[in-house]
Amino acid sequence: MAAWFNSIMPILGIPSSFLPKPISLPPLSSFRNNNLHEQRLENEDLSKSSSDDEKSVKQDNIWQLFREAQQNILYLNNQRLGAIEELNKTNKEKQFLFHKIRKLEAEKKEGTDKLSTCSELLLRIDSMVLGSVITPAEASDFRSLVLNHKVSVVDVFNLVSHKSDSELLRELRHFSDQSKTRSFHIIHICTEMAPLVHRGSVASYVTGISRALQRKGHLVEVILPKYACLDLDQVQGLREVKGEAYSYFNGQLHGNKIWNGVVYGIGVTLIEPLNYSSFFNREMIYGYPDDFER
Repeated sequence: MAAWFNSIMPILGIPSSFLPKPISLPPLSSFRNNNLHEQRLENEDLSKSSSDDEKSVKQDNIWQLFREAQQNILYLNNQRLGAIEELNKTNKEKQFLFHKIRKLEAEKKEGTDKLSTCSELLLRIDSMVLGSVITPAEASDFRSLVLNHKVSVVDVFNLVSHKSDSELLRELRHFSDQSKTRSFHIIHICTEMAPLVHRGSVASYVTGISRALQRKGHLVEVILPKYACLDLDQVQGLREVKGEAYSYFNGQLHGNKIWNGVVYGIGVTLIEPLNYSSFFNREMIYGYPDDFER
């Protein structure tokens, strides 16, 4: 078609310059190849995008699992710490109960030993009467002495069964003479007493000298404040005395509660002020600006 048009143009008198230049078109196969290439690129882009999405989802899942695992670890650790704390608490309670049981057993044994010593001593006095070693009147005095001074008697007359009648009689008469001729009622007014409250050497001194004086036949008592930090478990038979008791302080009379008990065989009186309760309701017995007033 183009060749025929080119041959007829000179006949018609049309210059060749007006003839259209031929257009070269790519072959059809190249269009097909380009389309396939573009489609392949699009598929690769889609595949890459899909792969990136899958990786992102996997990473999100991994982080989610990690967070859940971390929360589970924290929860289990808290449970472990709680179990350890509960176990420690149970062990402390068990140790406290064991200590309490041992203390009660020791007190029971001590009380049994004292009663046993007194009973054995009374039986020996009876046997000395039957053997005409002492008179009934002297035996009656010895019995009263034993019953009225049980604590002192236990400290003085140990190992009764190993002593002869003459040796035991000599000790009884010596103890009786001391009680009659040199017996005093001694009261220690103090701030410390072992084992109720122990800050310095005074506490041990008060308890030690009180027991020593009792062994010599004297009646000894201790008076001290009823501190909040007192170990009242060491007091036997603690009870509040019903009655009015006043003390003079700062120009006025003030009411008090009075408590009585026994520590190591020593009579103890505890004073608890009603109006100035803050004086002794503290963690320590010394070391405050108002120590002088207290």
